[in-house]
Amino acid sequence: MEEKRVILGRIKCYFEARGYGFIEDNDGREVYFHLSVVEGSQSDTIRDGASVYFDVISTGIGLEAFHVRVMG
Repeated sequence: MEEKRVILGRIKCYFEARGYGFIEDNDGREVYFHLSVVEGSQSDTIRDGASVYFDVISTGIGLEAFHVRVMG
C-alpha cells in the first residue's frame, strides 16, 4: 500500500515553462510536483523558496506531491 502524509516544505525549483518542479521537505528530500496538483494556483504564486504544505505519495519512481498548498 502507498504511504500518504501531509508535509511542510519549500519549493526548491520550479520550471514554469514546463509546469513542474521539486519541493524540498523538512528532512531534505526532493519531491516532484506538477502545476496541476497546486490548489487554487496561479503561476505567479509558485516561486522558488515559497513555503508549502503538501501530501506525498511514494511511487515506483520516487516521491510525488499532490494537494500542494502555497502558504502566504
